[in-house]
Amino acid sequence: SDPMAAHITQQILAAVAATLVAASTAAAARVYVDHPDELTAAMLPAIVITCGPEQIEPFGMGFPFAQSRTLQFDIIAVTTGTGAAASSRALAGQVEAALYASETTARLGGLAKTPILLQSTDPNVTGSAAQIIAEVRQSWQAVYHTVSGVPDAAA
Repeated sequence: SDPMAAHITQQILAAVAATLVAASTAAAARVYVDHPDELTAAMLPAIVITCGPEQIEPFGMGFPFAQSRTLQFDIIAVTTGTGAAASSRALAGQVEAALYASETTARLGGLAKTPILLQSTDPNVTGSAAQIIAEVRQSWQAVYHTVSGVPDAAA
């Protein structure tokens, strides 16, 4: 395999981002992976994708062995302005619609063994009337398989 290939977790996050950019949501191209800084009002509406923990289970005999890996990641729909809470929910709905547009899309083009799973959503509204920021944080899960020692290739 290519020694410079991205870890499959990064490939998954990139595939999610590419799907959401292509879907022409209200955030358009403002889809950020691992965005560390606070988003300014000018950057909204936006979608932020963050990487969470991963559970890894070996299966099969011998070495190298297969691994079933379950990655948690969050997708946050962020909006501002009047009706921000409602618009953040609408943007989150667009995220769901885009990622579940087809089974191929939901399996991230074959990176995931099964369609990715939306597990929960958590809304949050902060700020004042002058600057309201509304977020809906969706928790997602992707299951994929690799071979031990080859974390950059789906198996």
